[in-house]
Amino acid sequence: MVDEHIVSGQSMEVRAVGAAGTTGAASPAAMQTSAPAAAGAGTAPAGAPSLAVLFSSGQFARVAITDRLNCTRPLPDQVERLAGKVDALVLREKDLAPDAYERLARDVRAACERAHVAFIAHSFVEPARRAGARSLHLPLPVLARTGRPAGFELVGTNVHELDEVVGAEALGADYLIASPVFAPSCKPLPGRGLDFLNAVIARAHVPVLALGGVTDTTEQQIRQTKAAGACRMSGYMRL
Repeated sequence: MVDEHIVSGQSMEVRAVGAAGTTGAASPAAMQTSAPAAAGAGTAPAGAPSLAVLFSSGQFARVAITDRLNCTRPLPDQVERLAGKVDALVLREKDLAPDAYERLARDVRAACERAHVAFIAHSFVEPARRAGARSLHLPLPVLARTGRPAGFELVGTNVHELDEVVGAEALGADYLIASPVFAPSCKPLPGRGLDFLNAVIARAHVPVLALGGVTDTTEQQIRQTKAAGACRMSGYMRL
């Protein structure tokens, strides 16, 4: 599923690694040494995964984006089912009330820690802070309106046009999701293609992930680029 126009404080070391880009097999074990939590983001247990460490490691990241309404089991149970298959998970449940999102975020974050999966909150800034999230994904218009929120290790956004890259980075985005690269299965939208993905990667100074129509087959094509990883929603929610 493709977000509407979605989406510094992070070290330039992480930015440089992401810009260079590498490919390779996904390795959740590479994430088990975590970077220090940002002030106000909560203290993570020893060994909890870190998205910053994943990007710094140069591993190709497999990222799940949640859709609880099309998942056959509760999201914390689905996270445990994804252990060893994904490196990170974005909790994208924008229809929830803030307090409901916070409760779900606490449960899903705990499941992610057990599964050694990096947890990324989406949209809900204050509930994400209270739930102890270290990474946050914001819609690009929200990031533009509010600025980069303090207290998060990484803040990311989506770009759907090449000319959005510079603006997203200027707003403090630590990573970008380029979409839709291939035609998504859940919306009648055409894919922008690998040329679009490569152009975003070439212009960006931060890690770039691919989203849209990612399958086992198309992921292999993405791995031939310098993308930092690939995101899937339905494929991981229905596994």
